[in-house]
Amino acid sequence: MSFVEGCYKLHGGPWQVFIFLPPGRRDTLEVRTNLTWSSGVTGLNAFVPKDVKLNKATVLQVLSDALGVTEWIEVRGPDSIVLR
Repeated sequence: MSFVEGCYKLHGGPWQVFIFLPPGRRDTLEVRTNLTWSSGVTGLNAFVPKDVKLNKATVLQVLSDALGVTEWIEVRGPDSIVLR
């Protein structure tokens, strides 16, 4: 896939969606938080720099930094495409 999409839920909050777009021409990471999709679901978009490998470790690190989370618990959640 050319992008990564999934869901996250912060303590006590609703499910939210993240979308990581592939490395492009950017030299720096850009994270857009507090987005709202047409469904009303919120979340974030991340645009990774061209020299960053887009994988699970990168996704978790960027989410941690953007959301101030230090530990993640992986669970089965809703399908992000359906949720969005």
